[in-house]
Amino acid sequence: MRVLLAPHGTRGDVQPMLALALALRARGHAASFVAPDNFVPWLQSYGFDAEPDGIDAERLLQTAGAALDSMRWQARHFADVLIPTLFDTVGRAAPDADLLVGSGVQMAAASVAEARGVPYASAVFCPCVVPSGAAPPPTVKTQTFPSWVNRALWTAGRPFADLLLRRPINRQRARLGLPPDVAPTATAMGELVIVAADPDLAPLPDDVPDRVVGTDAWICDDPEALDARVRAFLDADAPPVYVGFGSMVATHAARLAGHAIAAIRSIGARTIVAGGWAALDRGIVDADDILVVRHVSHAALLPHVAAVLHHGGAGTTTAAARAGRPQIVVPHILDQFYWAHRVEVLGVGPRALPVALVTADVLAERVDRAVNDARIASRAAALGHRVAPRNGVSTAAELLESIV
Repeated sequence: MRVLLAPHGTRGDVQPMLALALALRARGHAASFVAPDNFVPWLQSYGFDAEPDGIDAERLLQTAGAALDSMRWQARHFADVLIPTLFDTVGRAAPDADLLVGSGVQMAAASVAEARGVPYASAVFCPCVVPSGAAPPPTVKTQTFPSWVNRALWTAGRPFADLLLRRPINRQRARLGLPPDVAPTATAMGELVIVAADPDLAPLPDDVPDRVVGTDAWICDDPEALDARVRAFLDADAPPVYVGFGSMVATHAARLAGHAIAAIRSIGARTIVAGGWAALDRGIVDADDILVVRHVSHAALLPHVAAVLHHGGAGTTTAAARAGRPQIVVPHILDQFYWAHRVEVLGVGPRALPVALVTADVLAERVDRAVNDARIASRAAALGHRVAPRNGVSTAAELLESIV
């Protein structure tokens, strides 16, 4: 079986697809990628054929900045850049593939598969991405609505999303000789939707659509070992608090990092700051109680920290859960509010603090609870014991084999 994997988005959308590709290769299948430009060298380093999809996701987020929260900017970007670019690059990639699999904001692969006459499946990494009564659409921050309200929000929101996407997608479908699509959001999900999320951390609701199935999270631990600086810092004193916001580009990154460090210092703890795409490390220098890194392997580091202060991305939340560490979530956008709510519900961290409300004083109370509350530590460790052994890639590979 020849499989073209077409993730588009941040590392949280790409790394699980790499885990799937490794599983497919181990089963004798040929996997290749069309992915954001900035991830191509990384995917190629694992020996996979990988072509750029024409968009550097890291550069785009850093350039767009605060505009990302604007519905007008998003609509213009989708219509003028994202959709035509992906139809072009995905349409050229791996023309002999027997199956296409997309993830993230992949708006072209389903139509390309339809034009080629091959199956298409999509992967999502949070249950809140598929309609159900358990959670509202990812654009809704409040996670405590009754189930009927959540279902109503899904029902009301889909026609609006279809209206925004119909014209730019149908313009590209016409180039492929395909008929107009009146429901592009449904088509983009494919004939099989795999929700790859740990069942304890993020259970799949009972009322999802029939084509939606669940597996455990897809795990691809970065083999990179901790460097000497990190090991020495860990060995020097009590476990530090890790601070990292992944691919989030906060408007006031330096101020946010300053609040986090001040909050952690106020309880007498040390800090490891990972710069990430937001460059949280800009202007921060190493000190006796601070270590600054650009990137670090979560699988290697997180088991050795006291708590994880992060943005609530699916990948980071799962990594912290697997490490058995308490979590302090500072959600920025979309599904991060779902993950923040789950952390609170499971009791593995204090109540989330949305990024717009962060101050050192308010954050300090949450850091103190995460580091010093024995009940949180016990629940986080117990969750880690359950989550750490699981990996859903083999089950996912079997599901994909069944539709080809």
